[in-house]
Amino acid sequence: MSFSADVKNELLSVETQNECCLHAFCYGFLLCSRSFSYRDISILTEHKETAQVYADTIYRVCSVAPSVVKSGAGKYRLEIKNSDDRVKVMSSFGYDSKSRTMRINYANIADDCCKSAFLRGVFLSCGTVNDPSKRYHLEFVLPFKNLIKDLAYFISGFEEFQMDYEPKIIQRNSNYVMYFKGSEAIEDILTVMGAVNSSLEVMGAKMYKDMRNNVNRKLNFENANLDKTVGAASRQIDAIGKIKKTIGISRLPDELKEIARLRYDNPDMSLRELSESLTEPLSRSGVNHRLKKICDIADSIK
Repeated sequence: MSFSADVKNELLSVETQNECCLHAFCYGFLLCSRSFSYRDISILTEHKETAQVYADTIYRVCSVAPSVVKSGAGKYRLEIKNSDDRVKVMSSFGYDSKSRTMRINYANIADDCCKSAFLRGVFLSCGTVNDPSKRYHLEFVLPFKNLIKDLAYFISGFEEFQMDYEPKIIQRNSNYVMYFKGSEAIEDILTVMGAVNSSLEVMGAKMYKDMRNNVNRKLNFENANLDKTVGAASRQIDAIGKIKKTIGISRLPDELKEIARLRYDNPDMSLRELSESLTEPLSRSGVNHRLKKICDIADSIK
């Protein structure tokens, strides 16, 4: 089962007790359904549980029982076929035959407590969210530009959000898509709708990614240092080999002879290990300085 389906299952389990909130919830999924007008009220969903909640809620709010048909493709179509029943449903939400339904009618979101219920219904109708372990992306898809703008304005007005979020709106084929990319925005939206466990899962995925990225950065840093160390040791050994074949290590200044022989015989030693192996131990910077002087001498040999 997808993460989006898990979110919808969690939203369906949220109890909407107040009548005003139930009204807003019903309005949210009807407004953003496949069709919501006097000519056609229909909903299409692949989610069996969502279809059942739709049917039950419409009956509770409007006293109308929609027909439910499962297609060969496995989708559930809910439809209110009787024209008198459609009039009853539309009237329940304050619409008459001349009303335009592609804008939010805020009279159906009576109180602050209704906002979460309305958004929950909207998401169940036209929302999806990606698996946070792969990428952060939550979107709402609607066929009407004004309605998607109204929805963006509505979501940006939530006082419960920790930050101000600017949703992006694009056109995709014949639809308009409003989407959020940041994990914080997705966490807040899921929490406001009532999908608290799903919000925690997004938070957990982010923490895991951050930890993994920190480990990768540390490994990359250590590997880069290792490559740098190996490269430096290789250059030092080449330089000492050149001196050995030409003027001989015995011709080096006294303070360089021991470190030259030690490095040549122990190519895998670190600077710290070289320092500790000297007759008179030096600091790491002191060892590095002497090896640099040896390289300079080798470079001067023609």
